[in-house]
Amino acid sequence: MDSAHDSGAIGGTQALPVAWLSALVRDLRRPRPWIYWLDLLGCVLAADVGLFLASPFPDGLARPEGALGFALTVACLYRASYFSHELAHQSRHLPGFGLAWNLLVGIPLLIPSFLYSDHRTHHSTRHFGSRVDAEYLAPHLRGPKGALALVGAAFLLPFVYGARFAILAPAAWISRSVRQWVDTRVSSLGLLGLSRRAAPGAAERMVWRIQEAACFGYLACAGAGIALGLIPLRLVAQMYCVTVAILLLHGLRIMVGHRYASDGNPADLTQQVRDSYNFSGPRWLMMVLTPLGFHLHALHHLFPNIPYHNMPEAHRRILAALPQGSVYHTVSSRSFIAELVGFVRAPRTLL
Repeated sequence: MDSAHDSGAIGGTQALPVAWLSALVRDLRRPRPWIYWLDLLGCVLAADVGLFLASPFPDGLARPEGALGFALTVACLYRASYFSHELAHQSRHLPGFGLAWNLLVGIPLLIPSFLYSDHRTHHSTRHFGSRVDAEYLAPHLRGPKGALALVGAAFLLPFVYGARFAILAPAAWISRSVRQWVDTRVSSLGLLGLSRRAAPGAAERMVWRIQEAACFGYLACAGAGIALGLIPLRLVAQMYCVTVAILLLHGLRIMVGHRYASDGNPADLTQQVRDSYNFSGPRWLMMVLTPLGFHLHALHHLFPNIPYHNMPEAHRRILAALPQGSVYHTVSSRSFIAELVGFVRAPRTLL
């Protein structure tokens, strides 16, 4: 195979040789289901252990093992929640995994996978960074205002998700106009809450309805359990605090998910890479703050279909193949924290 130098990928402003790089990592596109299953089940089991260690809540937090248990639950459920992103890209290669994830994580956290099924819009060369991209911060939210909005949203979103499935879902079952509004206005996971999207097609509609009904049933059973005294309010408070902590971590990840320098015009893959980061900081910190390969987000925008467990190898190959100074090299950062501070303090320059 020719070298990258022969492909024209030189300098930080030149387009990446996408076709050439695609051939370089073609063998890394197939997910290994057993890794997904072990990872998910390990996360759920560890989260349950953490809940037990932190009980009774909040008194248990005064003990070292209780505080550790709370942190363990947050970290594991945060990681587990990100499998919705993998499902958006890999679901056809993971039979049964979507069902298991929804039962174990998506429905209990009120983030069923259908809410993220429009994720590919974020990768579209036409829509990336535009007003219809629900996963890209608008210009007025780049900086301190966006940071405050993400922190505030973390405390409010559990109630928003609860209302979506406890109130709006049954209302949509009996009113066609409410159904249209719910499907198109509050059925997508945006950065600051539920956002707009296209109505489901015929093939999607049944999946949406089943997952929506499952979330309503979960909330109804939880409400009955609380009313009958079977579920202690301490556990409800504990799960609320866990969810808020997860959303706060997610908010931090969002702040450095991109450079947010797009002007909303169409962006090819090279431009999407330039607007993203590849972090090479301490591995343990990246595993906690940017789970399932999100520390290599520039790589993900270059090749969205590479499963998370193959991303480090793909990153290594691409770095070795491209010359120093290429676009791909320039988007690397060693410090998640420094970029986080930069998001809060510095205005963004348009690409």
